[in-house]
Amino acid sequence: MKRPRAQELSDAELDAYITTRLLMAGVDLSVLPEDDPDAPADRSRIFAGARRFLRSTPPAILDFEMDTQEVPPSMYPAAMAADVLEGRS
Repeated sequence: MKRPRAQELSDAELDAYITTRLLMAGVDLSVLPEDDPDAPADRSRIFAGARRFLRSTPPAILDFEMDTQEVPPSMYPAAMAADVLEGRS
């Protein structure tokens, strides 16, 4: 099934996606004002910026899917290799 591109989604659909992803990361935008030019951040500016980013993301990044069977990169590969070689993995 083909995923819709951000360019094909309405602002409301993208806002729902953005809200869900931020909540999954532990970010709650409901504590911010809806639209306040004097505030350092407000929901309308955050959503506008996120929608702009999502709609301008290159297709190569959008189409990337992580292989769940692939071992992710290690932060310290040399230390991990030593553990594997010594049988501590």
